[in-house]
Amino acid sequence: MKRLRFAWMILGLYFALFMTNSCQHEGISADQLEPICFTEQVLPIFQNSCGTSGCHDAKTAEEGYVFTDYASIMKSITPGNADKSKAYEAMTSTLEIMPPDNPLPQDKRTLIRLWIEQGAKETCATN
Repeated sequence: MKRLRFAWMILGLYFALFMTNSCQHEGISADQLEPICFTEQVLPIFQNSCGTSGCHDAKTAEEGYVFTDYASIMKSITPGNADKSKAYEAMTSTLEIMPPDNPLPQDKRTLIRLWIEQGAKETCATN
């Protein structure tokens, strides 16, 4: 009887170790993914959603932000850290999401987040 109890204890210990180790995984970092092209993928999102007339264009510059070109966009971006980037915070805020009349869909927000996490470069990947 003691052997059976001991065997069950060992089996239980192995099971517990397996379960705690099998559920762990490391996420994929942004730099392991295909580089995001600013001019072809990111800039059009900013220009068509944020940098429009009456919002964050050069003339209006709502809240002091302009989203029509790389240099202006970078004033609200913290390269490598989307969570500390004012532009990304505004897109994902639960209080006042931007743009207010037509919030960006998840895929566009994710693309911008990846671009920021990859260093918010003004470059394109070469094929």
